[in-house]
Amino acid sequence: MVEKEDMSQYLEAFSSEAEEHLQNLNDNFLALEKSPDDEEIVNQLFRSAHTLKSSSAAMGFLKISELAHSMEDVLGRLKNREI
Repeated sequence: MVEKEDMSQYLEAFSSEAEEHLQNLNDNFLALEKSPDDEEIVNQLFRSAHTLKSSSAAMGFLKISELAHSMEDVLGRLKNREI
């Protein structure tokens, strides 16, 4: 985990990357509605959720990380055709 005093130097990079992943999640969830059997869309969603989970945890944003982890779990089940 990043120390509090060092966090400010990484916050802008985290914010930019998180915004990209959130936009990707939004776009791909909309695409999944139109193509529910498209495995590549599910893979892209999973990767964005995973990256958001990891980077949030590294920054100490545990609530965001927990939410992304839950999303990753559901997407993993979707990916494995359990749901």
